[in-house]
Amino acid sequence: MFLFLSVLVIVFLLYCRYLTYQLTEKHFKLTKDTKLSIQTGTNDGLTIAQISDSHFSAFYKPKRFDSIIARLNQAMPDIVLFTGDLIENERYWQTHDSAAVSQQLARINAPKGKSAILGNHDYRRDGHEAVSDMLTAGGFILLTNQSRLVDQLSLTGIDDGQMGRPDYSTKPEKADFSILMIHEPDQIKHLPKLEHFDLILAGHSHGGQIRFPLFPYKNFGSKLYDQGIYRLTPQTSLVVNTGLGTTGPPLRFRVTPEILYFHL
Repeated sequence: MFLFLSVLVIVFLLYCRYLTYQLTEKHFKLTKDTKLSIQTGTNDGLTIAQISDSHFSAFYKPKRFDSIIARLNQAMPDIVLFTGDLIENERYWQTHDSAAVSQQLARINAPKGKSAILGNHDYRRDGHEAVSDMLTAGGFILLTNQSRLVDQLSLTGIDDGQMGRPDYSTKPEKADFSILMIHEPDQIKHLPKLEHFDLILAGHSHGGQIRFPLFPYKNFGSKLYDQGIYRLTPQTSLVVNTGLGTTGPPLRFRVTPEILYFHL
């Protein structure tokens, strides 16, 4: 019996390790009239890619990002958005080459720009300044309680809700379509007016990361919303990305890493 259980555990761990690096790509077509519609599919308009939660660490080194870059650049998005937790902990990068992270980020092509926000792990051990430098060196514009206009698209970023200083009164630029980036999806509870935004993009949850049937783990900040699409109002939807890396055990179960594409 002991041998059987040992083999079972080993097989389970190997399977989890396999899933940890099985990347999923999902495409959604956005249409906006009086209501926002999100459907599986593509169109010929603007393409926005969302990535999140890389958690670069000893278990997820910059070289692992090669496949992410290849898939992103093959999809040719116009805009790339990163919704926080670039690194697991600044303690590791104090003794390693953080330039390797920036060099990988710089390889991501997005002709209309790359924007990012910080997550709670980016703030650990006062790492937010180092992470900000990595993102900036990688060609990302950091939006901390700020909005910017890209053609007729408004991009807004609000700071992390756990360790940052979020300003929930931050308003979008006047535009035909408005996207808000937050790290923890449950931050939407603090937004005074959801109708300011058409699409809200979040990460943080990892979809539970190790998602056992009937007992999915939901971490603080994603208790209400942990993966997928949520229609908050007829005009506003929230999408929670399951992220790329891991935190805690470097394993995933029943939740694969993902890149999300939105075609507007």
